[in-house]
Amino acid sequence: MCQCGSIVNTLFAPYQPDAHGVPLPDVVIRTASREDLPSTAALAAHREGGELAEWAAIHGRQFDDEKRCLLVAVHHGKVIGYAWLAWLTPVAHGGRNAPDGWYLSGVVVHPEYRRRGIGRRLTQARVDWVLEREPFAHYVVSASNRASRTLHAQLGFVEVAHEDFVVPGVVFTNHDGILCRLGARPDADVIDLASRRP
Repeated sequence: MCQCGSIVNTLFAPYQPDAHGVPLPDVVIRTASREDLPSTAALAAHREGGELAEWAAIHGRQFDDEKRCLLVAVHHGKVIGYAWLAWLTPVAHGGRNAPDGWYLSGVVVHPEYRRRGIGRRLTQARVDWVLEREPFAHYVVSASNRASRTLHAQLGFVEVAHEDFVVPGVVFTNHDGILCRLGARPDADVIDLASRRP
């Protein structure tokens, strides 16, 4: 459970910046195949609740969408985590102040393998995938998700908008969303707002 002030969200990893496990060796990060979908659906059902068949159908539809990409973390043949990318056109679909581009979303790691560097490796692999194709990678995050914000900042993401943006389909119940961006170019035009947010 993550508790930040009066905000509690059990889906976020606890913010424990000094808690580090030993990196797990022999982990392969790769683009998913259709054969991986039962495993990713099982991980989603375990984390989010709901029926396995429902998650299998959701992941199947997303997998077939050419504007999405799924990466998996595999250890000795077992899928132990996954992460999505999606090409979004927010303004064209009713959003505001959010650019078109590839957005990182949906990292899930099996509880037995957390704090072993899997989430970081999945995130870095997605950043690399995007920057081979586009000049920027994006992601949105709740201000209360300090673990995710810290990880992405360490990888080079900069917070570029707070609250005054809308990405259709993304809802922040506490209206505390942050839009972040990482540029392949060192002269990328970004606004660093990280120091202005608690």
